Amino acid sequence: MAAAGLFLDDEKAAARYILETWEPPIRKLFLRFTEYEERPSTEVIVIHHAGFPDGDKDSSAEEIHKFHQEVNGWAGIGYHYVIRKDGTIEQGRRPLAVGAHAYHHNKNSVGICVAGNFEVAKIKSAQLDSLKLLTAWLCQKYKLNPLKEGVIVGHRNLNDTSCPGDNLYKKLDEIRYWCRDFNNA
Repeated sequence: MAAAGLFLDDEKAAARYILETWEPPIRKLFLRFTEYEERPSTEVIVIHHAGFPDGDKDSSAEEIHKFHQEVNGWAGIGYHYVIRKDGTIEQGRRPLAVGAHAYHHNKNSVGICVAGNFEVAKIKSAQLDSLKLLTAWLCQKYKLNPLKEGVIVGHRNLNDTSCPGDNLYKKLDEIRYWCRDFNNA
């Protein structure tokens, strides 16, 4: 009985170590920005969709970066992370940079954009899996409680928009509880 208890304690310690040192596979692109300001705090994770009319379009961080610079006149991509259709996570803005994704909320938030238009399409399972992992990791990294109101939000919770689309927005509670369970493993 004591040996089994020790094993479980060791197993929990190993799981905790992995969780605290683990990082999701993020493709770092080292995009060029015209300016950079460091974010003073991280209190909110904002979920977005790319929202292009073609609901099945796979948007890359590089494409969004170019669009945000050339069309919007911004320093570069407004999001910190982009999740592609196949579940690949790409870095957009530097992780500690102030974003340009949620007006009046950029100085304390991380922005995640999921490729697709979730008003017309459903999120792919690979994307949802990556979104859960990335969000759980961010909660762990910034010591955020995923179940606390206002921590994991859709863009529509902060600004007048339909983003991240109804089909992704209705998954936010599932993501919050998954993050809690993952971080309490």
